[in-house]
Amino acid sequence: MTEAFNPLQIGLLNLSDEEIEDGLISELDFQLGSPPRLSVEPGVTLFEEEQTLNGIWILLEGQVELYRMVNGRKIIFHSQTAGRILGLIALARNSRAVFSCYAKTPLKLLRVTNKQLDTALQKSETLRNLLISVLLQSMGRRHKRLIELQEEVLKLNKEIAAEHEQVVQTLDELKKAQAMLVESEKMATLGQLSAGVAHELNNPVAAIIRASDFVHKDLLALSSQITDGRGMQAILERSFNSESISTREQRAIRKELAQSVQDADLADRMVKIGIHNTAEYEALTKDVSGSKTEQLEKLELYHQIGSSLRNITSCAERISGIVQSLRSYIHADSPDNEYISVRKGLDDTLLLFSNRLRNVTVEKDFADIPDIIANAGELNQVWTNIIGNALDAMGGPGKLIVQTRQTDDQHIKISIIDSGPGIAPENMARIFELRFTTRKGRVDFGLGLGLSITRNIVTRHGGTIDVTSEPGRTDFSVILPIGGPAENGLLSSQENAS
Repeated sequence: MTEAFNPLQIGLLNLSDEEIEDGLISELDFQLGSPPRLSVEPGVTLFEEEQTLNGIWILLEGQVELYRMVNGRKIIFHSQTAGRILGLIALARNSRAVFSCYAKTPLKLLRVTNKQLDTALQKSETLRNLLISVLLQSMGRRHKRLIELQEEVLKLNKEIAAEHEQVVQTLDELKKAQAMLVESEKMATLGQLSAGVAHELNNPVAAIIRASDFVHKDLLALSSQITDGRGMQAILERSFNSESISTREQRAIRKELAQSVQDADLADRMVKIGIHNTAEYEALTKDVSGSKTEQLEKLELYHQIGSSLRNITSCAERISGIVQSLRSYIHADSPDNEYISVRKGLDDTLLLFSNRLRNVTVEKDFADIPDIIANAGELNQVWTNIIGNALDAMGGPGKLIVQTRQTDDQHIKISIIDSGPGIAPENMARIFELRFTTRKGRVDFGLGLGLSITRNIVTRHGGTIDVTSEPGRTDFSVILPIGGPAENGLLSSQENAS
């Protein structure tokens, strides 16, 4: 029988980790009467993570490996994580193993059950002190390894930061290269770029449009199953499909409603959700439960849902229109034209700019004009460029007027007027040049293309674009033929070529 280990011969604090573990093993062996040793072949799993161990393993000879499964991958822990006493941490967590453990080499082991360990600990104060020391050693090894891992993470973060800086530099170089491509005015190169963008964007944009359509239909289907279903369906359809009215018409309707309902605030809220008279309001609210206040709040909520869906669809269609505009800029193809509502396109464009219009007074002066033969996506890009430039020019609070008129039997006129500082006379002759911009005194890739593309689109539609400007009033006026380019006798070069 092995002699008991006497820690009084030397202070525990002066012993190495190996000496303390040797002492623990020696004392356990003594208290348990030298139990038989076990031999284990390489590759044999001693225990698995979360397995109840009901004891510890003492590694006398050989080497083990600890690992955990994370998202289906085996994560092998550093050799410093494992000591010669296996399963110690499990003692502190209801005997459940933290790691899986298998034999990396042939092993010689001493198996000690919890019951045996408890008996030995009760008999030997020395064993209790040694066990505490071994536990502290194990915690110390793990803490040291944690510090090493943190150092490795810091090192990796520095490497990632350096790579990020390199990526930023590369992106900056790419932007400069792209700007040089545009500056060279090589339309074939621009056509290749636009074709690549179109290829990458078409599928996701189509998916967004389909998803929006599905959500719209699903909402209508689901609404039939709720108490306010009919009212919800009605307001959803109105907000999704209705066209806007001019600011002047809104004021007139609001005034008439306020007199009718004797409540200016209620009249304002009714107009905002597209209700123009009390008969419409009563028809919608009769299918909506709750008090008058609750009914109006529900109608506003359903209106917002419909408007949001319409906004999503408009955004996706706008992306598609931008891609098409790039193609059209160099006549990459000849898109099919159809009868479209210019008024709806203007309204959708203003809707997309709603976040930038919060401090801007928008006056929509929409006269009755007929639908025209044109490409909706391209014209929407025209309105986007002009309105975007107007908002940039105002740079904050201001007034934006969007006006439609029919000038004669064959033409319509769209005017977009802003209250910005105006365009300097020396720049008026250059505003349609490729990559010319006065924005913050710099020209970057993607800037300076808007008005050049805008004029190209308008010209190919058989129209003209005129600009007048003075401090406080800049007017971009677009005149378009109602019957399309052929009606005005102006065909695009590609159409002539075909």
